[in-house]
Amino acid sequence: MLIAPACLVACSGADNPWALQEVPAAADYCVAAQRLVTRTLVPVQVVIHEDFDAFVKSKAVIEGPTIQQYNWTEPGGKFVGISCKLKNADHLNLQFGEGTAGPDGLCQDMNQEVFRLLARKVTKPSFTRVTFDPQETVTNAQQPGMTGPDWLAPFTVTYIQDDTLHIATKGFIVNFNDPQYAKAPERFRGVHYCHFIAPEYLQALMDGSAAPGVVIGREVDRGGPNPGPR
Repeated sequence: MLIAPACLVACSGADNPWALQEVPAAADYCVAAQRLVTRTLVPVQVVIHEDFDAFVKSKAVIEGPTIQQYNWTEPGGKFVGISCKLKNADHLNLQFGEGTAGPDGLCQDMNQEVFRLLARKVTKPSFTRVTFDPQETVTNAQQPGMTGPDWLAPFTVTYIQDDTLHIATKGFIVNFNDPQYAKAPERFRGVHYCHFIAPEYLQALMDGSAAPGVVIGREVDRGGPNPGPR
């Protein structure tokens, strides 16, 4: 487990101070995502987990604030995805003052911003049509408290349909003040979870040196007394 200091990405303009100026390095990725997705300038610490089970048990906590990161690699070491447990806007506003963050955006905001930057490098793209699937919200009507395991379950990040490269993700928010979770421990609340495509893999898709079809995620135990966000 590696604890990296906050590394804020340089802003691209006063009207959008959380925007990316360059593609973040892997060690800074969730910090940049925290800034962009929840639209905040609050500095955070990130814990980068090498052990998946440790990441599952970890929580994004307001102390620090401290967020969590796990990097997905394929056999052979190819870096294909990043999972981030972020703090969400309503908890940041409660802790640091109204207007500190938000409104919460989408996980795809980060993927799209990275794609925009990579498009400057890839002069002969392999795909002329790329779409970022908007249906990213995780729900479980049968077991509403099981959202965390559903978020962690395997899914296909990239695929081809109608001659279009699709980039998929999964994400969910549990507002700190959501009455549905009012009795849940504080560590389960005020979070924004996201999966992202790794920039190296996205660039390889764009230039034709990698194929779509990568799957990230892993099944986890759905039992226990607190089956809420994990």
